[in-house]
Amino acid sequence: MSTRTSKVTADEVAAIEDLVTDLEKRLRRLGISARGEAAGASGDVKDFVSETLNNIMTRVRESAASVGQSVAEETTRVGSDALKRLIDEVETRPLLMLGVAAGIGFLAGLANRR
Repeated sequence: MSTRTSKVTADEVAAIEDLVTDLEKRLRRLGISARGEAAGASGDVKDFVSETLNNIMTRVRESAASVGQSVAEETTRVGSDALKRLIDEVETRPLLMLGVAAGIGFLAGLANRR
């Protein structure tokens, strides 16, 4: 179940990165367009528009980085929880876990032969 969660999360992060990239492209085009239109206007307006667009792009990048950090922390937590559960199972049912490990090793050996 945690694999499904991490896949969904990875897909969501990829989608967010695509959206951020698309937004940055659109903001660049808007900035170029605004600079062209503001060429006849005063330098203050041109600077204001350029600065505002840069601030928006910076905020978007920071938000995307924050989401990436959150996903990394959640993945680490889920991995740690899974490892703790495995350790608990080994301590609680050592013979069963030894049998499971032997079975997995046997199946891996069969798969390796082919």
